[in-house]
Amino acid sequence: MPLVTRDTLCRVWPKEYGEVEDEAHDLENSSTVPDQLAVIRLQKYQSLTSIEEVIAWLKNEAVSEAGVDLSGLPLDSQRLLTVLKDLGPFKRLDVSGNQQVDKDVFLQILETYKPLQWINITGCSISEDDLKELLSNHRKLFYSIGRILHPVFFTRNPGNEFPNALRFTLILRIQQSEVSSVSLPFFGIDQLIQNLTDTVELCNDPYSTAMFLEPRSGNLATIFGSARNKDEDWHDRDIELMPRRSFDLLKGGGYDIVVHNFFNSQSKYAILPPQVEGQKREIMDITAFLKHLEEQGSPPTDPDAAKNLVDLINGSFKLMSNLNAPMFEMSKAAAIRERTSQRFF
Repeated sequence: MPLVTRDTLCRVWPKEYGEVEDEAHDLENSSTVPDQLAVIRLQKYQSLTSIEEVIAWLKNEAVSEAGVDLSGLPLDSQRLLTVLKDLGPFKRLDVSGNQQVDKDVFLQILETYKPLQWINITGCSISEDDLKELLSNHRKLFYSIGRILHPVFFTRNPGNEFPNALRFTLILRIQQSEVSSVSLPFFGIDQLIQNLTDTVELCNDPYSTAMFLEPRSGNLATIFGSARNKDEDWHDRDIELMPRRSFDLLKGGGYDIVVHNFFNSQSKYAILPPQVEGQKREIMDITAFLKHLEEQGSPPTDPDAAKNLVDLINGSFKLMSNLNAPMFEMSKAAAIRERTSQRFF
């Protein structure tokens, strides 16, 4: 990096180095480019008179390796679903800015195109209450979607409590037991594999594990709120979700993953499926868990990443035979601390 930038030289010696570019003007122009493109795109869409013309245009305009981008296009619900049928299959979908997309349309998309890796519903007619209703009444659909972009999932409002799709709980036993836990309202298998890989690599060392505990439990939330590929640098990750703290161990439905770290003996883990009324929740190992999700319609798209996670967990942890009562006491103690703490990150 130069000690003096070219812009600085231009400002001090304009005759020698030329006039400095107007940064404010450049920023203004660059910010209007996306708006202009969106207007042109919308005008083109509005000029099309038949659904056949719309589909033919969108196949060239909206479909790429990144997914299907229908952002800003006011497709009504019937036309949208017809278009998606012709543009599929896809794993990523952007319908942001479309007020015609309400909770019923969103539900149809989730049911039809399971599993989705990513969907953007920012600016759609879907409220916080709508999402709570869908998450409560159609839980299984949210066990197979990687990311949902909606403003409510980026806030830490204590009132924004959603049903638990997956909860990760870490217990560290040093002089006394400490606990940290985060809850996800939805999850997708591929990103979960990466999140678990990142977490388990740190959990191998109990001293490193301490970085997840109070008052730094936000570190655990950072991992599970991040989206990145296995070959992508940690600093290049996307933050697409703010997980909630969760201290009601084994309560609230959804999957539970519990890791119990010890200093003087091998650490343990357990995975439990969602509670089914009248049935006992049986502990699963990581292999059974991944197979279970595959049977539910969510196979990993990268078998090597899945195998790496299985090998990592099997080489680091023993499977718990049961979840004992003291764990519940630790959870209660953590809940008390949470009520007196305002920090998350």
